[in-house]
Formats: sequence, C-alpha cells, structure tokens
Amino acid sequence: MVNKQLYLVVEMEQRKEDKMASDFAKAQQDLQEHEMRQQALNEHKAQYMQDVMDRGRAGVDIQQMNRFQAFIGKLDQACSLQANKVTTARKVVDQRRALWLNQQRKRKAIEALIDKQKQAMQLAEQRAEQKMFDEFAMQQFVRKQLT
Repeated sequence: MVNKQLYLVVEMEQRKEDKMASDFAKAQQDLQEHEMRQQALNEHKAQYMQDVMDRGRAGVDIQQMNRFQAFIGKLDQACSLQANKVTTARKVVDQRRALWLNQQRKRKAIEALIDKQKQAMQLAEQRAEQKMFDEFAMQQFVRKQLT
C-alpha cells in the first residue's frame, strides 16, 4: 500500500499551490490596475499639455503659465511614481509566478513518487501472484506424476 502520509503531503502541497496561484492571479490583477492608472495619467497629462498649448496660442499671462508649469510638474511626478509602481508590480508578478511554478513542480514530484510506489507495488503483487500460480502448477504436475 502506498504511504498514506504522502497523500496528505500532496494534499498540503496542492493547497499551497492553489494559494500561490491565487496570489499570482491577484498580482496580475494589481499590475493591470497600475498599468491602467499609468495610462490614464499619461492621457490626462497629454490632454492637459494640449489644453495649455491651445490656451497659449490665445495668450496667457505669466501667473497662468507658472500655474500650468507647476501642475505639469506634479503630473510628471505622478506619472513617474505610477511608472515605479508598475515596475514593482511586474516584479511581484514575476516572483509570484516563479513561486507558483516551483510549488507546482514540487507537488508533481511527490505525485510522481506516489505513482512510482504504486507501480512498484503492482509489480510486486504481479510477481507474487505469478509465483503462486507457478507453485500451484508445479503441485498439480507433481500430483499427476505421482498418480
């Protein structure tokens, strides 16, 4: 019989793998959200720059231009900060994917060990059965020879 403890280990490893797969999926979702925010910020900045250019053609005073430039600076900071968040989120996705795949390999290795044990047991059972049939056939042969 295959070691029952291995089945428990596989079950535990499967739970760990499921948790890691869930963590990986959440990291992917977070990355998508950060990328959408980055895209929205970049679009907002582009639109704001276009508005400034349009207003500039109509004429603006120095104070308005200074406010425009200050706000563009804040938008640049926000875009940079969001780009950093996207980079970090990508790293997290890569790390969680690697952890999940490693856990998956670990579980599969234990399952392979169980399969190997099952095959060894089946082979031993087949050999024992064959030995029993051989002994039975030998006994029948001896009985026929004696009679």
